[in-house]
This record gives sequence, structure tokens and C-alpha cells, in this order.
Amino acid sequence: MRCVKSALLALPLSLLLAAPAMAGEVIFGAKTGPMMIDVTGYDDPVNTGLMVGYQQGVVVGDLGIEGEFTTTTSDGKFLGENVSVDTMAIYAALRTAGPLYFKVKGGYLQEDVEIGSFSESDSGMSYGMGLGFGIGILQLELEYTQVEEDISFVSLGIQF
Repeated sequence: MRCVKSALLALPLSLLLAAPAMAGEVIFGAKTGPMMIDVTGYDDPVNTGLMVGYQQGVVVGDLGIEGEFTTTTSDGKFLGENVSVDTMAIYAALRTAGPLYFKVKGGYLQEDVEIGSFSESDSGMSYGMGLGFGIGILQLELEYTQVEEDISFVSLGIQF
């Protein structure tokens, strides 16, 4: 398993280092949506995040890397305590060609979960998929990201 993690981390990092040699584009974006906690009794927090990335056109679409940060902007609840989930991640991403496109991503994510005064940090592999629609220089994306076994993030975002 350690070799798989190393290989998945090496792909986005190698793309980042090779980016200046490729003729691609830098992208920026913002997203928001519920951080869905799959445990009974939780009211889900709402997160908002920023993304910056670099993508290179390839035959089937755009291949790139993305750094993403999300933070809770509306606390969830569990037994009367506030719940928040903050994340930082780096992903390799592929978007298919065309104005209506499909996106897949995979990478490494760090999360910080707070429930009242209790807090815990964890990190590991994360993946996601989504649908997007290009309007001029803007792209709208509806995306599902698996943060960890019991937490997923459904977001609506815009990027340019």
C-alpha cells in the first residue's frame, strides 16, 4: 500500500515540476457544498474552498494538477456540539474534451475534524468525479469527493 501512495503522490508532483516546460494554463476556482458525514446523528457542515491548478491539453481533454483548500463556513451539529471539517489536498485531474465534460481526480488529502473541543487530524488518499460545463472562459462543476471512509464532499464550483 505504501508503494501505491508513493506512486499516486509522485504523479501530481512530477506534473507540477514539469509544468513550466509544457504549454498549459493556470486555473483558479472556488466551490461550496455540504461535507457529508455518514454517521447517524450528525448535521452536516457546509464547506467553501479555493482551488489553484495547472492543466495541459492532451488528446482526450485536459490533464493537470490541482491544490485545494476547504474550510467550514457553516458548522454542523452533533449532540449539541459544533462540527467542522477543514481539508487541504493535491490531486491529479483529468477533464474530458468539450463544453460538457466529465472529470476524475485522485490524490492526497489532509483533514482536520473538530467536534466541540475534540479535534483530530488525518491524511490519506482521496478521489473524486464530477460533471462540468464550459461557458466562455468559465467552467461550472458539480463534483463528488471522497474525503475519507465516512466523509464525502458534494460541491458546486466555478473556475476560470
